[in-house]
Amino acid sequence: MPRPSCCCVKYGRRARASEEVRMARVVVGLDGSAQSLQTLEHAGRFARAFEHELVGVHVVDPVPEETISPEKGRLRVAQRAAKLERDLAGDLARFDGRMRTVYLRPGEKVAPALVRAAAEEGAVLLALATRSTGRWRRTLLGSVALEVLDHDHLPLMLTGPAIEPPLTKDGYRLLFLSDEAVGAAALARLLHAAMARAEARVTVLHVNAEGEASHLDRIAFEHRVARIEGLLSPNDTVTGRLERVASPEDVLARTIEVAAETGAEAFALATSSHRLKRRLWGGSTALSLLARSRLPLIVVSRL
Repeated sequence: MPRPSCCCVKYGRRARASEEVRMARVVVGLDGSAQSLQTLEHAGRFARAFEHELVGVHVVDPVPEETISPEKGRLRVAQRAAKLERDLAGDLARFDGRMRTVYLRPGEKVAPALVRAAAEEGAVLLALATRSTGRWRRTLLGSVALEVLDHDHLPLMLTGPAIEPPLTKDGYRLLFLSDEAVGAAALARLLHAAMARAEARVTVLHVNAEGEASHLDRIAFEHRVARIEGLLSPNDTVTGRLERVASPEDVLARTIEVAAETGAEAFALATSSHRLKRRLWGGSTALSLLARSRLPLIVVSRL
């Protein structure tokens, strides 16, 4: 296949009034599974890169459905939670992190409990593992992640079944996927606090499968990149890449290739739970990347 055509738009650091950025926290949902431990690695990498504290959160039901007395059931739940904290202490210690057990309130579900814990911790990012299954089109993204995404103030890092350990390097590189101005603004605005304490190297990518981009298309893309650049921290370096491929079927493969070329450690895009549930644009891209990519996906609500 011919090499896709592209153009690049580069931006450097901006001179802006200095802003005081407080340390915040990255919260990662943990249950002891292999998938959640892989997510811990990427959440820890993000937290260390941007000088945040890492907090592992384990959500449990204080009244399990067991054929024993309520008192013994609550004791057993507490013992299991304490054991998980001990088991994960070493993994969290590598990132100077800590563990917290969150008990569901009466009538509360897991997603609101995670959001509640993240809010109590002052989190700027919540990381979760998605379901690892071959039938990813229906079950890869569980209801917990979809419900969390409905809380538009909280960026969500997701890892899929193809996830691999993060690569440690200087700075943190992200590949922003944005095809319209509203999503671009939401992406930069909601990730600003999470990325403000250290340098990020951001590549904004648009892959066009509808022929050569027109002059107006290029101008619109440059404005979109500039908008993202203006909303991020002055520490960050922003580059735009406008690419063309032969057909829509090539978009996903080219996106993954660009991630490798730029050394990206995560994808980032703005979408909504509605789009994810119905596999509309943004939602379809997110699910495809989760199924095939070795990188995590950071999702923010575009609403």
